[in-house]
Amino acid sequence: MSRKDLEAKKRHHYVWANYLARWGSGTANVFYTTKTGKFANDSVRAIVVDDYFYKITPLTSKHVEVIKGFSRQSPDRLHQQHMSYLNDFLRMQQAETIYRESDIRNQEVELHLHAMKCNLLENLHAAHEKMALPVLAALADKQLEVLLDQQHMIEFMAFFGHQISRTKTFRDGVIRVLSRRNAMEIEVADAMAHAWWFLSYMYGMNLGFSLYIDRHNARHALLVNDTRVPFITSDQPVVNVHSCVSETEFSAPKHADFYYPISPRVAYIICDSERFTPGKNEVDETTVAELNTKVAAQAMVHIVGDTENAIRPFKKYIGRRYQKAPAGRVMV
Repeated sequence: MSRKDLEAKKRHHYVWANYLARWGSGTANVFYTTKTGKFANDSVRAIVVDDYFYKITPLTSKHVEVIKGFSRQSPDRLHQQHMSYLNDFLRMQQAETIYRESDIRNQEVELHLHAMKCNLLENLHAAHEKMALPVLAALADKQLEVLLDQQHMIEFMAFFGHQISRTKTFRDGVIRVLSRRNAMEIEVADAMAHAWWFLSYMYGMNLGFSLYIDRHNARHALLVNDTRVPFITSDQPVVNVHSCVSETEFSAPKHADFYYPISPRVAYIICDSERFTPGKNEVDETTVAELNTKVAAQAMVHIVGDTENAIRPFKKYIGRRYQKAPAGRVMV
């Protein structure tokens, strides 16, 4: 067993540090809002990160039942993929159970088990990031034609789906509004919270698949910003900016215009609406300010910009969507 197999990854970024660095003006430092509402300038390694955020937790039969219940609502092909991933995790869990029930104790095995729990899901997200890297580089350079390659589009949509579901912001928003009106609902809500590490990946798969198969119906556009106001991003990098989305409560919208700022000057959007035309769209200052406001309203703590002046006007909107979160409305 190699030393690398025994190294547990502790610091889990739920927003990709490499992505945030596009707001660093050639450095690893960005401007952002802190938990106390102040402005800071620090490395992208210091923000949108939690220790062991993607660490695998043991799944009981109840947790598995809840996962399977949600998965069965997916198309058969996706349900089979979910179950394949789930079975891999359950086999690992069973192997640990057998080891724990034996009289054998081995430090190397202990380290390996801990590293697997910490690294498996983190590594899956890293694989999606690696595949999306050339696409994001091309889009940041306004080369929308990169997505004419079907494989690039598949990989980008898979990545895009996970940028919605993998964050702490999304997790906390969903869990906050889960209905807990009776014993059954409490049991399901608790199971979802415990198994969120798997459910979030499952939902990301579903979102990416849905975006890909619907790519000819939705409007995919690159937004080019040559105004004085740069795009900002946040601890929830993909946000729904459709006009039907409530800015004051966390509830399920009927339509989606999924907006993803890629840099201070370029963003990608997938629209149900007809607001933007497919292809490249030049945006004006009013539109940029509106999009930045919606990014801030759907952030939980951090908005991120290339200067303090870029984020200062939008600080007052942070978290507005989560201030009146009605119970019983699930966003997934």
